[in-house]
Amino acid sequence: MYRVLVAGALPQDALARLSAAAQVVQLLQPDEQSLCREVASCDGLVVRTHVRVSREVLAAGRRLRVVGVAGVGTDNVDTGAAAERGIAVLNTAAASSDAVAEFTVRQILRLLRPVEALSRQYAAGAFHELRDQPCGRELRELTVGIVGMGRIGSRVGRICAAGYGAHVLYNDIVEVGPFAFPAEPVDKPTIWSRCDIISLHVPLTPLTYRMVNADVLRCFRAGALLINTARGAVVDTSALVEALQEGRLGGAALDVTDPEPLPPDHPLFSCPNCLITPHIAARTAGALKRMFAIVDQVIEKLRETN
Repeated sequence: MYRVLVAGALPQDALARLSAAAQVVQLLQPDEQSLCREVASCDGLVVRTHVRVSREVLAAGRRLRVVGVAGVGTDNVDTGAAAERGIAVLNTAAASSDAVAEFTVRQILRLLRPVEALSRQYAAGAFHELRDQPCGRELRELTVGIVGMGRIGSRVGRICAAGYGAHVLYNDIVEVGPFAFPAEPVDKPTIWSRCDIISLHVPLTPLTYRMVNADVLRCFRAGALLINTARGAVVDTSALVEALQEGRLGGAALDVTDPEPLPPDHPLFSCPNCLITPHIAARTAGALKRMFAIVDQVIEKLRETN
């Protein structure tokens, strides 16, 4: 019988399916030391995206044949070390595409039309004052720039262009498209300088690490909005804080940060035009169910390599 290590919590139905096909060992609070100890006798490893699977962990897995990540990215796994050892790395790339795309557009709309703040001001007695001034902007009047036009980015582009009539520009390192909605491929400098809204949908790699840095932020047009639902380290946090505090950006919406989680006294929490959520864009009931289907993929792969 296969032996599979589960690092972290999984719902009972996913655990039951895994237990029907394998002997399950579960670590609810995994660290590198405990992972190295337990993985030594396991054929498979299932992790969430916050659990780091280092070269040392992979080396300790003498029987290890497959690592399954319940999530979109695999940047928490040393994929180079896995390839050297012939260990397959699986993930659920499409599980949360719709959830993250919908959340991204919702955050754009929250920045354009600050409903929560308007509601608080109304409750404080500002009814007439609020009606006497513009309360936000329309997405159809703006240019949206999407960096990374894959599963999630293309969905964001479709909603913005076909749903709201926004002008969509995009950049990707591979040729993508054509799309069933109007979208114009451009280089990154054009995205930075021409877009009112810039939404990031790239994996974390050496090429994208701190891709949005101080120099890039200085190229943004005044009042631009930055949306990051990708990975926190794609943005230089210190440079972003400075741009927000100086008023060069109109606002930011961050579902991911660097570091993660942020300490309670982090200056980003003091920026009134910054919306911060705790990495939950993908956490709908449907998306989580699809992510946890990684257990089925792991069992299938183990059977293939038997």
